[in-house]
Amino acid sequence: MNPTVYASYQAWLTDNPEKAGRLADIIEMTAIEYRSAMEANTLPVPDTSVPAVHESCVRHAQTTILFELKKEIGLTLTEAENAAVIRADVFLRAVWMGSIPITISPQPSPSYAPLADLPE
Repeated sequence: MNPTVYASYQAWLTDNPEKAGRLADIIEMTAIEYRSAMEANTLPVPDTSVPAVHESCVRHAQTTILFELKKEIGLTLTEAENAAVIRADVFLRAVWMGSIPITISPQPSPSYAPLADLPE
């Protein structure tokens, strides 16, 4: 997350302390959506960790998470971000439909953690 968005996110949390777990919810929802798309087409899911997604999905999942977060805190997407969100949506639909083959390598998959859980 770039410093400007992060500062806006922190300000939003200060103004809305009851929303402290919202980013974690967005991450979990996004990961579940990508994992469900893979499972719908009998593709193997990376591991048993709920927030894990296949490495080929990471960039698109990050885009989706950033979009949802910016929407949640009231920030406007740039034209480039909007285009990236459209590409991420098209990618996810293709996974759902089975038109994008995803193969699992024995390497561990990337996962996400809420900012509050990251070491300083």
